[in-house]
Amino acid sequence: MIRKIFLLLLFGAAVLSAHKLNLFLYDENGTLFIQSYFHKSAPCKNCEVKIEDENGVISELVTDEEGRAQAKVAQSVFSVSVDGGMGHFVKENYELKSGKSEQSSALPKDMTWQNTALGLCIMAALFFILWFVKRKK
Repeated sequence: MIRKIFLLLLFGAAVLSAHKLNLFLYDENGTLFIQSYFHKSAPCKNCEVKIEDENGVISELVTDEEGRAQAKVAQSVFSVSVDGGMGHFVKENYELKSGKSEQSSALPKDMTWQNTALGLCIMAALFFILWFVKRKK
């Protein structure tokens, strides 16, 4: 019984992460490069992209078949939103980094120490559950 519940929870977590809309942004020489995807092998094709600042919409784009788009942006601080349809939406604030001496991070912004700690706790819980199930036999 415990094994069935464990497998059901594991399958549910895998399905939920497959439907998360991800957004990756970087810039070079004033050009903003946008990549949006659901999973590493599932790009957000033909999704609506809006680039906005505090005054309103700067640019509206559509992603290509690989989930990519690009635009020239004159403002240094703005937000980018991607609408993947059927409730899949992501919005991220961005500041142009090209021309600055600091190196941009290659890690996604949602990779925080809290996510790392949560992942370690989940792995520890899984090992405890496996140990508990094995011990009963």
